[in-house]
Amino acid sequence: MKLLLSITKGPHEGKVFSFDGRDTFLVGRVKDAHFKLSYDDPYFSRRHFLLEVNPPRCRLMDFQSRNGTFVNGEKVSVAEIKDGDVIQAGHTIFEVKLEEPDPEQQLTLGITEKVIVADTEPFQPKEENSEVQTIGGYEIIREIGRGGMGVVYEVRRLRDNARMALKTIMPALGASEKHIKKFVRETEILEKLQHPNIIKFQEVGYEGEMVFLAMDLVTGPDVGHLLAEKGALSVRTGVRIMCQMLAGLQHAHEQGFVHRDIKPGNMLIHSENGKKTTKLADFGLARAYESSQLSGLTMQGEVGGTPAFLPPEQITHYRTVRPAADQYSAAATLYTLLTQRFVYDLPSGIPQQLIHISLEDPIHICDRRNDIPRGLADVIHKALKREPSERYADVKEFRTALLAFA
Repeated sequence: MKLLLSITKGPHEGKVFSFDGRDTFLVGRVKDAHFKLSYDDPYFSRRHFLLEVNPPRCRLMDFQSRNGTFVNGEKVSVAEIKDGDVIQAGHTIFEVKLEEPDPEQQLTLGITEKVIVADTEPFQPKEENSEVQTIGGYEIIREIGRGGMGVVYEVRRLRDNARMALKTIMPALGASEKHIKKFVRETEILEKLQHPNIIKFQEVGYEGEMVFLAMDLVTGPDVGHLLAEKGALSVRTGVRIMCQMLAGLQHAHEQGFVHRDIKPGNMLIHSENGKKTTKLADFGLARAYESSQLSGLTMQGEVGGTPAFLPPEQITHYRTVRPAADQYSAAATLYTLLTQRFVYDLPSGIPQQLIHISLEDPIHICDRRNDIPRGLADVIHKALKREPSERYADVKEFRTALLAFA
């Protein structure tokens, strides 16, 4: 399925934009807008509105434009966009159309679409002493985590009794069997990531309407829970945790992977033989999940709650995110580990938070905590630069700069 955005009035009348997968689309007068007005429209703002697209779904967010964005004649801040809707910004009018896939082409490819209506609740194991619950050859022991993508269980692999972690994902409404199989193929490549600071994937598959991903079981808490329990970490502890994570991140970047969802909840502390190791979870899953039909739309909190760790370019230019985005998120995470605060004082409401991150600069870390070494503050804020080109050349260079404070 495609979503077509056609300009029907204004100086660019006749121009058409086509979306056949997950993407964001920025409309405005700034140089990095996807659609940039080529003349001076006094009613058209520098960043006017953003579309989040994952056909058939589409959501519009007005970026606090001076004269507003209108959908079907009504001024909106956030709106779900449907087939046939009319959007107006300044003197320019857009029309939205959903284009169904060619059924003959699907027949040629041998694809039979089976639409899956996802349950609202994830898989729930039965009460103790009841019948054993299994998924894809794994026996459920207990729930150990829950997030935007799904639920994580401790499981026993039936073929060899190995204890593992199993993440389960229920597809969004409208996902098909074809979409599930595509997601499974794309995540199988994650098994090639082999590093002591990355949680190892063992298997990905699906059973009925549920996708599952088996991975090594980590014994300790995620860093988000550690922060909630102990408060802001010491400089040395926070930097050492981050440097371990960055070692795994460097390895993944060298293999061509970008994480896209680094945050305290995706960093786990594993204890073995008295040694603690930071391990990065969900590597590559955010990209595979959010770009698939399994996710629906994700930028308003359906995945991961707060967007506090998102780099600005991941909000406005979803498809072109590079490793520098992970560097920003890692710096934002370290900032939070050391201060127990986000890099911004975010307003309420996810759309307003996304707009704030896109337009504002981070609050200086020394304004949050006055005993942070000035040199460390400079390192963190270089990695938090709004422009990716102004950050460190790569996470290896960022890690080297941090090691002086470990």
